[in-house]
Amino acid sequence: MAAKPSDFDQGLALHQQGRLAEAEQHYRRVLRTAPTHFDALHLLGALCGQTDRFDEALTLLKRALAQRPDSAPALNNLGNTLGSLGRHQEAVQAFERALAVRPEDAKALRNRGTSLRALERPVEALASFDAALALQPRYPEALIGRAECLLTLHRRGQAIEAFQQALALGKDVDQIQYALAALGVGSAPSAAPAGYVEALFDMYAHNFDDHLVKTLGYRTPELLCAELQHADPPRGGEVIDLGCGTGLCGPLLRPLAGRLTGVDLSGLMLAKARELDLYDELVQGDIAAALQGQARRFDIAVAADVFVYIGDLEAVFTATAAALRSGGLFAFSVEACEDGSDFSLGAKRRYAHSLAYLQRLAATHGFTPESSTRCAIRKESDEAVDGLLVVMRRV
Repeated sequence: MAAKPSDFDQGLALHQQGRLAEAEQHYRRVLRTAPTHFDALHLLGALCGQTDRFDEALTLLKRALAQRPDSAPALNNLGNTLGSLGRHQEAVQAFERALAVRPEDAKALRNRGTSLRALERPVEALASFDAALALQPRYPEALIGRAECLLTLHRRGQAIEAFQQALALGKDVDQIQYALAALGVGSAPSAAPAGYVEALFDMYAHNFDDHLVKTLGYRTPELLCAELQHADPPRGGEVIDLGCGTGLCGPLLRPLAGRLTGVDLSGLMLAKARELDLYDELVQGDIAAALQGQARRFDIAVAADVFVYIGDLEAVFTATAAALRSGGLFAFSVEACEDGSDFSLGAKRRYAHSLAYLQRLAATHGFTPESSTRCAIRKESDEAVDGLLVVMRRV
């Protein structure tokens, strides 16, 4: 008779099948009777990282490494967890410890490159991606990282070549095509791929506010909510913050709201917004999808610096018009499009929109314009980026 699989073996098999909740139960059962079981600590830590519980992952991985300080896989997972927590310098140190044990680990080299890029050290990051590719030439994530570093270093032609090499491998096709379109290669999609937006904001969730406000001179929530106040907004009703991010609009919208809902693609951004204790409800998902089934529910809808990731706004206007009560207000910002088109995708992978396009959408979907104010909404390479702050009222 075959021996019954152990709790750990069952947990591992379930983990490999993607049945994470069941795998977690088995790993925890192991740890109740064997609290220093290295593999259970390590893989439960990795599983917590997969489910965005990074503080718990960090604790478990440190406990695992206390048992085996030279485990390259555990050190690699520790580095990934630290990176997800925005602790990129410590992440680099963890990856370097992993590489000291296993120098020819392409994954650790790629991961180190990702953290070095987040630390704005593109030359070192490029060297790390190149080292990964020397070991594993058909490594799409390393090629994408290499392309991003080359862009930062103003080596556009080489960046395009690296993106195209990655594209040929069939990984993250939509995201690579989007990056290439922003560089003038191929046609632009109607919106940024959801996976790109989610990954971008997950990466920057832990230092997002400081970067925006201190580095980019970002004042869009403040400026947009001032425009909203000029339209005599209703108070005490239902307010929805579309693309709420870490909740920068939350303190400005809370005084207007009897109930405040936030929506965002990034789970890590929503975790930061939750810490503010300002939102009654936080929803992870696409903003148009989140508005569906909410007929005439909201009095105010706000989208600050959100439409830079959506070119074609038809679906958003349709969903917002249906979700707003008569007389409700729709306030949003866009970057200003100057080339005569309805919208365009720029080299920074952000869409700009024309006022004429917005006015046509308003007329089609039952909005009357209250105001449209042109101003600098952020900085890019120390240059002001022109935008529009728009407030519309639902008929």
